[in-house]
Amino acid sequence: MADYFLSMNPLVSLDENLPNLAPLDDPAVVTLIRSARGVVMPRAASEGRYRRVAALAHDWFPNFEPRFAYAGKTKQTMLFHRYEVRHPKTFIYRSPADLGAADRSGLPLAYPFVLKGDRGGGGSSVHPVTCRDNLQSALGRLPGEEPLLIQEWVQHGGMDLRVVVVGFQMVSYFRVGRGFYNNVCRGGRVERSLFPERQEAGMDAVAKFCSLTGVQVAGFDLMFPDEGPPVFVEINFHFGRKGLGGTPGFRRLFGEAVRAWQRGVFYPPHSQSVGELPISLRKNPMSEPSFCTGLPPDSPL
Repeated sequence: MADYFLSMNPLVSLDENLPNLAPLDDPAVVTLIRSARGVVMPRAASEGRYRRVAALAHDWFPNFEPRFAYAGKTKQTMLFHRYEVRHPKTFIYRSPADLGAADRSGLPLAYPFVLKGDRGGGGSSVHPVTCRDNLQSALGRLPGEEPLLIQEWVQHGGMDLRVVVVGFQMVSYFRVGRGFYNNVCRGGRVERSLFPERQEAGMDAVAKFCSLTGVQVAGFDLMFPDEGPPVFVEINFHFGRKGLGGTPGFRRLFGEAVRAWQRGVFYPPHSQSVGELPISLRKNPMSEPSFCTGLPPDSPL
């Protein structure tokens, strides 16, 4: 193994560099990957490309396994359930048709609640539902063959905490909206100095979660409806950068994370088993999640 690091990501330049889409059937490319001490993964790599590079490399960063294993809001809910972090009471359905059928026989949540499609960023598939007409209208805007969920309404006070993880680095800030949506792309504003104690609690909870799950690059959305621990609402494996200072800010964070990885510094700096976590993370003080239409927490959709 040669004494060099290889980057396949245009955001960072290392000892050796390859284009983001360098052909993996080229013997010279294969040799360069196999001989490197470590490889920075291609930006926005597909699952197939990621696995092909990982199969060749001795070491790599970032770890995208959680991104592929838990893509979509329904699987993220299952991940929250598996590691017993606090999150809203949730009911998962295989399709809008299944939820429509359940509506005719009686839903497990009272109005208002939140309807979420499995995919879509910036709140595009998230709908506040205050009555049956709202529900039917929102269902018509979601893909017919994808799973979806309904979730209890969390009184978030018009704000949520975004915690961005990039390697060993974490950045937090509140997003303050003008109604139901707090997304910056929908007019929400970034507030970095609000409730510092809550930001600290949120980052601590996210660090423990990442130490258990292996998440290395993601944006977490947390809410604080009461004085208890933060409520995990969503993981964004593809997240906006406005709150980080745009692409330059993200590039700086990513570069620092890569340099730490080269030195053998891994995030999070501690690893705990579930049994060692505080009771607030081992139990869900809000409610136990439920999985409709016969979907146990660990079953594939």
